[in-house]
Amino acid sequence: MGMTTYEGGSAYALLNPAYKKAVVIIQEWWGINDHMKTMANRFAAEGFQAVVPDLYHGKVATDADEATHLMSNLDWPGAIKEIQAAVNYLRSQGATQVFVTGYCMGGALTAASGVLVRGIEAIAPFYGTPPSSLCDLAQTKVPVESHFAGKDAHKGFSDPEAAKAYDAKLETAGVHHKLYMYEKADHAFMNETRPEVFDKQCSDLAFSRVVKFFNQYA
Repeated sequence: MGMTTYEGGSAYALLNPAYKKAVVIIQEWWGINDHMKTMANRFAAEGFQAVVPDLYHGKVATDADEATHLMSNLDWPGAIKEIQAAVNYLRSQGATQVFVTGYCMGGALTAASGVLVRGIEAIAPFYGTPPSSLCDLAQTKVPVESHFAGKDAHKGFSDPEAAKAYDAKLETAGVHHKLYMYEKADHAFMNETRPEVFDKQCSDLAFSRVVKFFNQYA
């Protein structure tokens, strides 16, 4: 599979009607790059249909300045609508359990999806939290397994203090929640295309945890 279009959006998609589990994977601030396609393939290998919504509508950043520009101009409520459209599309393709995960900007949108998106079983955000103007995380409605990095320096977004504040909101929400802190890892430790931050041991461990977590609700 590859890019596909459906009502309300488009996505990089790996579909298999034999799979009843599905995951919406939300991009980092770069766009749908090789890392996002790799993550889709990893989930597909575990028996999930997978889609990566194209929130930048065809654009992919090649450097941090461009990524900053694209992320700063993102319509966050619009992105949530596109995530909802992706969930709806997966259900139309035969999925009976749909999950959401994402990284960096996508982690923030994943956390917001736990409040704003309907028809999902659980979420697994990585190193990102949304602005309070988008949603109240204390209103999260689904189980959450969150993954953050101990060396993350993005204050108020994904540093350890932000992670703990998010976890406290989930306690208020009364949903099942688990915070994993990878103490020696840095922001974007899942990204195998960035050797300066990629941590294979943490990446493999985190991925196995997410698969196990999602399978609990499948």
